[in-house]
Amino acid sequence: MTQPTIEQQQQALDRLDLAKSAYYAKHYNQALGHIRRAIELDPDCVNARVLQARVYLKQNRPNLAMSALSAFEKAAPDMADTPEVSMLRAEALAGSGFDRVAKGQLQKLAAQLPDDVRPYRMLSGLHLKLNQFNEAISSLRDVVRLTPSDQASTRLLSDLIQHKDPQAGLDLLLAGKVETNEPGVLLRAARQCRELDRLRDADELYESILKLRPEDVGVLIESGRLADEMGEDVTAIRRLEKAVSINGDHVAEALGALAVVHSHAGRFRLAALSCWKAARRDGHDGLAWAGLAVNAKACGRTGLADRAFKALHRCTGSRQRQQYLAGWWQHVAAPLAMDSGLNETPPDHAGQSVFQSLLKQATQTLADVTCDHPNRADAHYHLAVCHHLLADPTEANIHNDQALAINPRYAAAIRLADQIEDQLLLAA
Repeated sequence: MTQPTIEQQQQALDRLDLAKSAYYAKHYNQALGHIRRAIELDPDCVNARVLQARVYLKQNRPNLAMSALSAFEKAAPDMADTPEVSMLRAEALAGSGFDRVAKGQLQKLAAQLPDDVRPYRMLSGLHLKLNQFNEAISSLRDVVRLTPSDQASTRLLSDLIQHKDPQAGLDLLLAGKVETNEPGVLLRAARQCRELDRLRDADELYESILKLRPEDVGVLIESGRLADEMGEDVTAIRRLEKAVSINGDHVAEALGALAVVHSHAGRFRLAALSCWKAARRDGHDGLAWAGLAVNAKACGRTGLADRAFKALHRCTGSRQRQQYLAGWWQHVAAPLAMDSGLNETPPDHAGQSVFQSLLKQATQTLADVTCDHPNRADAHYHLAVCHHLLADPTEANIHNDQALAINPRYAAAIRLADQIEDQLLLAA
Protein backbone atom coordinates (compact mmCIF):
# COMPACT_ATOMS: atom_id res chain seq x y z
CA MET A 1 0.00 0.00 0.00
CA THR A 2 1.32 3.41 -0.97
CA GLN A 3 2.34 5.55 1.98
CA PRO A 4 0.10 8.67 2.20
CA THR A 5 1.84 11.96 1.63
CA ILE A 6 2.13 14.52 4.39
CA GLU A 7 -0.42 16.63 2.54
CA GLN A 8 -2.88 13.71 2.51
CA GLN A 9 -2.32 13.10 6.22
CA GLN A 10 -3.00 16.77 6.92
CA GLN A 11 -6.18 16.64 4.84
CA ALA A 12 -7.24 13.50 6.74
CA LEU A 13 -6.77 15.31 10.06
CA ASP A 14 -8.84 18.24 8.76
CA ARG A 15 -11.60 15.83 7.79
CA LEU A 16 -11.41 14.19 11.19
CA ASP A 17 -11.83 17.60 12.85
CA LEU A 18 -14.92 18.21 10.74
CA ALA A 19 -16.22 14.75 11.66
CA LYS A 20 -15.80 15.50 15.36
CA SER A 21 -17.67 18.78 14.97
CA ALA A 22 -20.54 17.02 13.16
CA TYR A 23 -20.54 14.25 15.80
CA TYR A 24 -20.94 16.69 18.69
CA ALA A 25 -23.67 18.47 16.72
CA LYS A 26 -25.41 15.04 16.39
CA HIS A 27 -25.16 15.15 12.61
CA TYR A 28 -24.07 11.54 12.48
CA ASN A 29 -24.44 10.84 8.75
CA GLN A 30 -22.40 13.93 7.98
CA ALA A 31 -19.78 12.80 10.48
CA LEU A 32 -19.57 9.39 8.80
CA GLY A 33 -19.01 11.04 5.42
CA HIS A 34 -16.02 13.00 6.77
CA ILE A 35 -14.66 9.88 8.48
CA ARG A 36 -14.79 7.82 5.29
CA ARG A 37 -12.93 10.55 3.40
CA ALA A 38 -10.31 10.76 6.18
CA ILE A 39 -9.72 6.98 5.94
CA GLU A 40 -9.44 7.20 2.13
CA LEU A 41 -6.79 9.88 2.51
CA ASP A 42 -4.93 8.09 5.33
CA PRO A 43 -5.83 4.42 6.00
CA ASP A 44 -3.58 4.52 9.07
CA CYS A 45 -5.69 7.29 10.72
CA VAL A 46 -6.67 5.07 13.64
CA ASN A 47 -8.50 7.84 15.53
CA ALA A 48 -10.96 7.95 12.64
CA ARG A 49 -11.87 4.31 13.34
CA VAL A 50 -12.51 5.06 17.02
CA LEU A 51 -14.76 7.99 16.14
CA GLN A 52 -16.50 5.84 13.52
CA ALA A 53 -17.32 3.29 16.23
CA ARG A 54 -18.73 6.04 18.44
CA VAL A 55 -20.97 7.29 15.65
CA TYR A 56 -22.27 3.81 14.87
CA LEU A 57 -23.10 3.28 18.55
CA LYS A 58 -25.02 6.56 18.60
CA GLN A 59 -26.96 5.31 15.59
CA ASN A 60 -27.68 2.02 17.39
CA ARG A 61 -25.63 0.03 14.88
CA PRO A 62 -23.40 -1.99 17.23
CA ASN A 63 -22.37 -4.57 14.60
CA LEU A 64 -20.85 -1.85 12.43
CA ALA A 65 -19.18 -0.40 15.53
CA MET A 66 -17.57 -3.81 16.14
CA SER A 67 -16.27 -3.81 12.55
CA ALA A 68 -14.77 -0.35 13.02
CA LEU A 69 -13.05 -1.45 16.22
CA SER A 70 -11.70 -4.58 14.53
CA ALA A 71 -10.16 -2.39 11.82
CA PHE A 72 -8.69 -0.21 14.56
CA GLU A 73 -7.12 -3.25 16.31
CA LYS A 74 -5.51 -4.41 13.07
CA ALA A 75 -4.06 -0.98 12.43
CA ALA A 76 -2.91 -0.37 16.03
CA PRO A 77 -2.74 -3.66 17.98
CA ASP A 78 -0.72 -2.05 20.78
CA MET A 79 -3.67 0.29 21.51
CA ALA A 80 -6.41 -2.33 21.46
CA ASP A 81 -6.76 -2.49 25.24
CA THR A 82 -6.76 1.20 26.07
CA PRO A 83 -9.65 2.22 28.39
CA GLU A 84 -11.40 4.25 25.69
CA VAL A 85 -11.37 1.43 23.16
CA SER A 86 -12.27 -1.17 25.79
CA MET A 87 -15.33 0.86 26.82
CA LEU A 88 -16.47 1.16 23.21
CA ARG A 89 -15.93 -2.56 22.66
CA ALA A 90 -17.98 -3.42 25.75
CA GLU A 91 -20.79 -1.12 24.64
CA ALA A 92 -20.76 -2.64 21.15
CA LEU A 93 -20.77 -6.18 22.57
CA ALA A 94 -23.72 -5.40 24.84
CA GLY A 95 -25.59 -3.75 21.97
CA SER A 96 -24.99 -6.81 19.79
CA GLY A 97 -26.43 -9.14 22.44
CA PHE A 98 -23.13 -10.47 23.79
CA ASP A 99 -24.04 -9.43 27.32
CA ARG A 100 -21.90 -11.86 29.27
CA VAL A 101 -18.80 -11.14 27.17
CA ALA A 102 -19.45 -7.40 27.65
CA LYS A 103 -19.81 -7.97 31.39
CA GLY A 104 -16.39 -9.61 31.60
CA GLN A 105 -14.87 -6.72 29.66
CA LEU A 106 -16.46 -4.17 31.99
CA GLN A 107 -15.40 -6.02 35.14
CA LYS A 108 -11.79 -5.85 33.96
CA LEU A 109 -12.20 -2.13 33.25
CA ALA A 110 -13.73 -1.50 36.68
CA ALA A 111 -10.75 -3.22 38.30
CA GLN A 112 -8.31 -1.15 36.21
CA LEU A 113 -10.18 2.15 36.70
CA PRO A 114 -11.75 2.02 40.20
CA ASP A 115 -12.51 5.76 40.16
CA ASP A 116 -14.14 5.82 36.71
CA VAL A 117 -17.92 5.65 37.00
CA ARG A 118 -18.55 4.53 33.40
CA PRO A 119 -17.82 0.78 33.81
CA TYR A 120 -20.04 0.66 36.90
CA ARG A 121 -22.89 2.41 35.08
CA MET A 122 -22.77 -0.05 32.21
CA LEU A 123 -22.39 -3.00 34.58
CA SER A 124 -25.47 -1.99 36.54
CA GLY A 125 -27.49 -1.85 33.33
CA LEU A 126 -26.21 -5.24 32.17
CA HIS A 127 -26.89 -6.87 35.55
CA LEU A 128 -30.47 -5.59 35.48
CA LYS A 129 -30.90 -6.85 31.92
CA LEU A 130 -29.66 -10.28 33.08
CA ASN A 131 -31.89 -10.18 36.20
CA GLN A 132 -28.79 -10.26 38.42
CA PHE A 133 -30.19 -7.94 41.07
CA ASN A 134 -27.58 -8.45 43.78
CA GLU A 135 -24.82 -7.64 41.29
CA ALA A 136 -26.81 -4.64 40.04
CA ILE A 137 -27.07 -3.33 43.60
CA SER A 138 -23.30 -3.69 44.04
CA SER A 139 -22.57 -1.80 40.81
CA LEU A 140 -25.10 0.94 41.63
CA ARG A 141 -23.51 1.41 45.05
CA ASP A 142 -20.27 2.21 43.25
CA VAL A 143 -22.08 4.61 40.91
CA VAL A 144 -23.63 6.45 43.86
CA ARG A 145 -20.30 6.44 45.70
CA LEU A 146 -18.51 8.02 42.75
CA THR A 147 -21.33 10.42 41.80
CA PRO A 148 -23.38 11.25 44.92
CA SER A 149 -25.37 13.86 42.99
CA ASP A 150 -26.77 11.22 40.60
CA GLN A 151 -30.32 11.13 41.93
CA ALA A 152 -31.57 8.75 39.22
CA SER A 153 -29.08 6.07 40.26
CA THR A 154 -29.86 6.70 43.92
CA ARG A 155 -33.58 6.19 43.30
CA LEU A 156 -32.95 3.03 41.27
CA LEU A 157 -30.66 1.67 43.99
CA SER A 158 -33.29 2.48 46.62
CA ASP A 159 -35.95 0.59 44.64
CA LEU A 160 -33.73 -2.49 44.31
CA ILE A 161 -32.72 -2.48 47.97
CA GLN A 162 -36.29 -2.00 49.12
CA HIS A 163 -37.28 -5.46 47.91
CA LYS A 164 -34.71 -6.99 50.28
CA ASP A 165 -34.62 -4.41 53.07
CA PRO A 166 -37.45 -1.82 52.89
CA GLN A 167 -36.01 0.22 55.75
CA ALA A 168 -32.54 0.47 54.16
CA GLY A 169 -34.07 1.40 50.81
CA LEU A 170 -36.11 4.15 52.42
CA ASP A 171 -33.12 5.51 54.35
CA LEU A 172 -31.14 5.73 51.12
CA LEU A 173 -33.98 7.53 49.37
CA LEU A 174 -34.34 10.00 52.24
CA ALA A 175 -30.60 10.66 52.48
CA GLY A 176 -30.62 13.37 49.82
CA LYS A 177 -34.15 14.70 50.13
CA VAL A 178 -33.16 17.94 51.91
CA GLU A 179 -30.76 18.83 49.11
CA THR A 180 -32.98 17.85 46.21
CA ASN A 181 -36.41 19.03 47.35
CA GLU A 182 -37.70 17.00 44.44
CA PRO A 183 -41.47 16.47 44.94
CA GLY A 184 -41.42 13.12 43.17
CA VAL A 185 -38.69 11.81 45.47
CA LEU A 186 -40.51 13.11 48.53
CA LEU A 187 -43.78 11.50 47.43
CA ARG A 188 -42.11 8.15 46.86
CA ALA A 189 -40.48 8.38 50.29
CA ALA A 190 -43.78 9.35 51.93
CA ARG A 191 -45.53 6.33 50.44
CA GLN A 192 -42.71 4.03 51.53
CA CYS A 193 -42.88 5.47 55.06
CA ARG A 194 -46.58 4.76 55.08
CA GLU A 195 -46.04 1.16 54.02
CA LEU A 196 -43.54 0.78 56.87
CA ASP A 197 -46.00 2.33 59.37
CA ARG A 198 -43.70 5.32 59.83
CA LEU A 199 -46.77 7.51 59.72
CA ARG A 200 -45.27 10.57 61.42
CA ASP A 201 -42.36 10.57 58.96
CA ALA A 202 -44.80 10.15 56.09
CA ASP A 203 -46.87 13.09 57.31
CA GLU A 204 -43.79 15.33 57.55
CA LEU A 205 -42.83 14.40 54.01
CA TYR A 206 -46.33 15.23 52.76
CA GLU A 207 -46.03 18.61 54.50
CA SER A 208 -42.73 19.20 52.68
CA ILE A 209 -44.38 18.39 49.36
CA LEU A 210 -47.30 20.71 50.06
CA LYS A 211 -44.88 23.56 50.78
CA LEU A 212 -43.49 23.06 47.28
CA ARG A 213 -46.83 22.23 45.60
CA PRO A 214 -49.57 23.64 47.85
CA GLU A 215 -52.36 22.98 45.33
CA ASP A 216 -51.45 19.45 44.27
CA VAL A 217 -54.87 17.86 44.76
CA GLY A 218 -53.58 14.29 44.66
CA VAL A 219 -51.18 14.96 47.52
CA LEU A 220 -53.84 16.89 49.45
CA ILE A 221 -56.25 13.94 49.28
CA GLU A 222 -53.57 11.34 50.01
CA SER A 223 -52.15 13.27 52.96
CA GLY A 224 -55.64 14.09 54.23
CA ARG A 225 -56.46 10.40 54.44
CA LEU A 226 -53.19 9.76 56.27
CA ALA A 227 -53.95 12.52 58.78
CA ASP A 228 -57.34 10.89 59.42
CA GLU A 229 -55.62 7.54 59.97
CA MET A 230 -53.29 9.22 62.51
CA GLY A 231 -56.16 10.86 64.37
CA GLU A 232 -55.14 14.33 63.13
CA ASP A 233 -58.74 15.39 62.57
CA VAL A 234 -58.09 19.12 62.10
CA THR A 235 -55.23 18.55 59.67
CA ALA A 236 -57.23 16.01 57.68
CA ILE A 237 -60.15 18.42 57.30
CA ARG A 238 -57.88 21.33 56.36
CA ARG A 239 -56.17 19.38 53.60
CA LEU A 240 -59.32 17.82 52.19
CA GLU A 241 -61.35 21.03 52.28
CA LYS A 242 -58.56 22.71 50.33
CA ALA A 243 -58.70 19.90 47.76
CA VAL A 244 -62.47 20.40 47.50
CA SER A 245 -61.98 24.15 46.93
CA ILE A 246 -59.84 23.55 43.83
CA ASN A 247 -61.95 22.88 40.74
CA GLY A 248 -61.37 19.66 38.83
CA ASP A 249 -62.40 16.07 38.33
CA HIS A 250 -60.99 15.17 41.75
CA VAL A 251 -63.61 17.07 43.76
CA ALA A 252 -65.97 14.10 44.19
CA GLU A 253 -63.10 11.97 45.49
CA ALA A 254 -62.06 14.72 47.91
CA LEU A 255 -65.64 15.10 49.15
CA GLY A 256 -65.83 11.34 49.72
CA ALA A 257 -62.58 11.39 51.71
CA LEU A 258 -63.85 14.36 53.73
CA ALA A 259 -67.09 12.50 54.47
CA VAL A 260 -65.06 9.55 55.80
CA VAL A 261 -63.16 11.86 58.17
CA HIS A 262 -66.44 13.27 59.52
CA SER A 263 -67.87 9.75 59.86
CA HIS A 264 -64.85 8.56 61.86
CA ALA A 265 -65.32 11.51 64.22
CA GLY A 266 -69.05 10.88 64.63
CA ARG A 267 -70.02 14.05 62.72
CA PHE A 268 -72.61 12.20 60.69
CA ARG A 269 -74.54 15.28 59.56
CA LEU A 270 -71.41 16.84 58.06
CA ALA A 271 -70.48 13.49 56.49
CA ALA A 272 -73.95 13.28 54.93
CA LEU A 273 -73.58 16.83 53.62
CA SER A 274 -70.26 16.00 51.91
CA CYS A 275 -71.80 12.89 50.33
CA TRP A 276 -74.80 14.91 49.15
CA LYS A 277 -72.47 17.43 47.46
CA ALA A 278 -70.61 14.58 45.75
CA ALA A 279 -73.89 12.98 44.61
CA ARG A 280 -75.07 16.31 43.20
CA ARG A 281 -71.97 16.47 41.01
CA ASP A 282 -72.70 13.04 39.55
CA GLY A 283 -76.13 11.50 40.02
CA HIS A 284 -74.68 8.05 39.20
CA ASP A 285 -72.04 8.13 41.95
CA GLY A 286 -73.16 5.06 43.89
CA LEU A 287 -70.47 5.48 46.55
CA ALA A 288 -71.71 8.99 47.34
CA TRP A 289 -75.36 7.86 47.55
CA ALA A 290 -74.38 4.98 49.85
CA GLY A 291 -72.47 7.39 52.09
CA LEU A 292 -75.43 9.74 52.22
CA ALA A 293 -77.82 6.89 53.07
CA VAL A 294 -75.66 5.48 55.87
CA ASN A 295 -74.70 8.79 57.46
CA ALA A 296 -78.24 10.14 57.25
CA LYS A 297 -79.44 6.98 58.97
CA ALA A 298 -76.73 7.37 61.63
CA CYS A 299 -77.86 10.87 62.54
CA GLY A 300 -81.57 10.06 62.52
CA ARG A 301 -82.49 11.58 59.14
CA THR A 302 -84.52 8.58 58.06
CA GLY A 303 -86.43 10.39 55.30
CA LEU A 304 -83.20 11.56 53.67
CA ALA A 305 -81.72 8.09 54.13
CA ASP A 306 -84.67 6.49 52.33
CA ARG A 307 -84.35 8.87 49.38
CA ALA A 308 -80.64 8.16 49.17
CA PHE A 309 -81.28 4.39 49.26
CA LYS A 310 -83.70 4.76 46.33
CA ALA A 311 -81.12 6.72 44.32
CA LEU A 312 -78.52 4.09 45.19
CA HIS A 313 -80.79 1.32 43.86
CA ARG A 314 -81.22 3.15 40.58
CA CYS A 315 -77.49 3.45 39.82
CA THR A 316 -75.97 0.24 41.21
CA GLY A 317 -76.36 -3.52 41.04
CA SER A 318 -76.97 -5.60 44.15
CA ARG A 319 -73.37 -6.75 44.68
CA GLN A 320 -71.88 -3.30 44.18
CA ARG A 321 -74.55 -1.79 46.41
CA GLN A 322 -73.72 -4.24 49.20
CA GLN A 323 -70.02 -3.41 48.94
CA TYR A 324 -70.64 0.33 49.11
CA LEU A 325 -73.00 0.08 52.06
CA ALA A 326 -70.74 -2.33 53.97
CA GLY A 327 -67.81 0.02 53.53
CA TRP A 328 -69.71 3.01 54.86
CA TRP A 329 -71.16 1.08 57.80
CA GLN A 330 -67.60 0.18 58.79
CA HIS A 331 -66.80 3.89 58.95
CA VAL A 332 -69.77 4.79 61.14
CA ALA A 333 -70.06 1.64 63.28
CA ALA A 334 -67.10 2.37 65.57
CA PRO A 335 -68.08 5.94 66.53
CA LEU A 336 -71.72 4.87 66.97
CA ALA A 337 -70.73 2.02 69.28
CA MET A 338 -68.21 4.11 71.19
CA ASP A 339 -70.61 6.99 71.70
CA SER A 340 -73.17 4.51 72.96
CA GLY A 341 -70.70 2.72 75.20
CA LEU A 342 -69.11 5.83 76.66
CA ASN A 343 -72.53 7.05 77.71
CA GLU A 344 -73.41 3.81 79.49
CA THR A 345 -72.26 2.53 82.85
CA PRO A 346 -70.89 -1.03 82.64
CA PRO A 347 -73.19 -3.50 84.40
CA ASP A 348 -72.33 -4.48 87.98
CA HIS A 349 -73.60 -8.08 87.71
CA ALA A 350 -71.37 -11.04 86.96
CA GLY A 351 -72.94 -11.71 83.58
CA GLN A 352 -71.96 -9.70 80.54
CA SER A 353 -73.90 -8.09 77.75
CA VAL A 354 -73.53 -8.85 74.04
CA PHE A 355 -71.85 -5.48 73.73
CA GLN A 356 -69.22 -6.49 76.28
CA SER A 357 -68.58 -9.75 74.43
CA LEU A 358 -67.98 -7.78 71.24
CA LEU A 359 -65.71 -5.42 73.12
CA LYS A 360 -63.59 -8.29 74.40
CA GLN A 361 -63.22 -9.66 70.90
CA ALA A 362 -62.30 -6.20 69.62
CA THR A 363 -59.78 -5.82 72.46
CA GLN A 364 -57.99 -9.02 71.46
CA THR A 365 -57.96 -8.04 67.79
CA LEU A 366 -56.64 -4.55 68.53
CA ALA A 367 -54.01 -5.96 70.89
CA ASP A 368 -52.72 -8.08 68.00
CA VAL A 369 -52.71 -5.01 65.75
CA THR A 370 -50.64 -2.99 68.25
CA CYS A 371 -48.12 -5.84 68.45
CA ASP A 372 -47.76 -5.93 64.67
CA HIS A 373 -47.86 -2.13 64.30
CA PRO A 374 -46.56 -0.56 67.54
CA ASN A 375 -46.31 2.93 66.02
CA ARG A 376 -49.97 3.23 65.05
CA ALA A 377 -51.54 5.84 67.33
CA ASP A 378 -55.06 4.98 66.17
CA ALA A 379 -54.67 1.31 67.12
CA HIS A 380 -53.53 2.20 70.65
CA TYR A 381 -56.34 4.72 71.01
CA HIS A 382 -59.09 2.29 69.97
CA LEU A 383 -57.61 -0.38 72.24
CA ALA A 384 -57.70 2.15 75.10
CA VAL A 385 -61.38 2.85 74.36
CA CYS A 386 -62.17 -0.87 74.57
CA HIS A 387 -60.39 -1.24 77.91
CA HIS A 388 -62.15 1.88 79.19
CA LEU A 389 -65.56 0.50 78.25
CA LEU A 390 -64.66 -2.79 79.93
CA ALA A 391 -63.95 -0.84 83.16
CA ASP A 392 -60.20 -1.49 83.01
CA PRO A 393 -58.83 2.04 83.45
CA THR A 394 -55.24 0.95 84.09
CA GLU A 395 -54.84 -0.77 80.71
CA ALA A 396 -56.86 1.98 79.07
CA ASN A 397 -54.49 4.57 80.49
CA ILE A 398 -51.40 2.67 79.28
CA HIS A 399 -52.57 2.45 75.67
CA ASN A 400 -54.01 5.94 75.55
CA ASP A 401 -50.67 7.28 76.81
CA GLN A 402 -48.94 5.35 74.04
CA ALA A 403 -51.27 6.90 71.47
CA LEU A 404 -50.47 10.37 72.83
CA ALA A 405 -46.74 9.61 72.89
CA ILE A 406 -46.91 8.81 69.18
CA ASN A 407 -49.20 11.75 68.40
CA PRO A 408 -49.41 14.36 71.18
CA ARG A 409 -52.10 16.25 69.23
CA TYR A 410 -54.51 13.31 69.01
CA ALA A 411 -57.69 15.18 70.03
CA ALA A 412 -59.82 12.09 70.69
CA ALA A 413 -57.09 10.56 72.88
CA ILE A 414 -56.81 13.80 74.87
CA ARG A 415 -60.56 13.71 75.56
CA LEU A 416 -60.39 10.04 76.50
CA ALA A 417 -57.54 10.75 78.94
CA ASP A 418 -59.87 12.94 81.00
CA GLN A 419 -62.53 10.21 81.11
CA ILE A 420 -59.95 7.57 82.10
CA GLU A 421 -58.66 9.82 84.87
CA ASP A 422 -62.19 10.19 86.25
CA GLN A 423 -62.59 6.38 86.18
CA LEU A 424 -59.25 5.93 87.99
CA LEU A 425 -60.31 8.38 90.70
CA LEU A 426 -63.60 6.50 91.22
CA ALA A 427 -61.70 3.20 91.43
CA ALA A 428 -59.37 4.68 94.06
